[in-house]
Amino acid sequence: MLRPLAFCFFALVAAAAEPAVERMFVLGDWGWADPDLERQYSLVRQNADLQRAVAKAMAAQAAKEPIAAILTTGDNFYPNGVKSAEDPRWATSFEQVYVAPSLQVPWVASLGNHDHDTTAQAEIDYAAKSKGRWVMPARYFTQHFPAQDVRVIVLDACSLSPLWNRRYFSAEAERETAAQWAWVEAELAKPARWKVVVGHLPIRSQGVHLTEPEYARRLTPLLEKYHVQLYLNGHNHHAELVKEKGVAYVTCGNGSDLYPTGSGQGSEFIGAYPGFTALDFARDQLVLRFFDAEGQVRHQSVVPR
Repeated sequence: MLRPLAFCFFALVAAAAEPAVERMFVLGDWGWADPDLERQYSLVRQNADLQRAVAKAMAAQAAKEPIAAILTTGDNFYPNGVKSAEDPRWATSFEQVYVAPSLQVPWVASLGNHDHDTTAQAEIDYAAKSKGRWVMPARYFTQHFPAQDVRVIVLDACSLSPLWNRRYFSAEAERETAAQWAWVEAELAKPARWKVVVGHLPIRSQGVHLTEPEYARRLTPLLEKYHVQLYLNGHNHHAELVKEKGVAYVTCGNGSDLYPTGSGQGSEFIGAYPGFTALDFARDQLVLRFFDAEGQVRHQSVVPR
């Protein structure tokens, strides 16, 4: 009789020790702030003001409910990325905008097409000097959050797309693309309570940028096969949620300026407003909350494990 009681006791202790929720934010298509460009171009100033408003709302929410990390869906720096790890845009559009103490957490960053415009290597190089705040050890990588066993698989989505990969037809680029696809499947096959894939390009989204057929054709079956619960993208500058065959497809590209959206038919939620998305991972469910720049929840949804 003592053995079953002891087992129950230790099970209760283990459950009590596990945090109830592991929280993260998602931010996409955000980096406009640059005083020099803002003085020259009113559009840059408008977009930078939206970026700062979203940052303020993020800071306020994170102060109330601390977060473990911020995931970016790419296009981290407009209009064409950063030149190096010493580029002044790191200060003006990142460190000085997201300066609040509540936002001093790891930023698990993915690459978008604008990040590739100059050199993606600059963002990898900055990770090496940022002391853990900017996380990008390579163009594609995996980050694990053990508290709720969340496995985040970050893609270099643009290099998987014939439309965006400018070297796609070279032998070197074809080898790199094949290597990343093989890596993706190997990472997805690894066990985890929660599997999250981050890629800049949309798969299920109604916006200005349409789904790219080759990218979606190859990735979608893998998401379904390996029971990925969440796919995060940017590229379209709005917020959206589509649930299909066990996968929640979340567009989070509204970190600053906005694009028009489609009708939303087939989507659980769609909205063109500046904001961010919150992910609350628990043992048996993920709660999605779509926040605007005023800190108001526009939509909330539950994704079961």
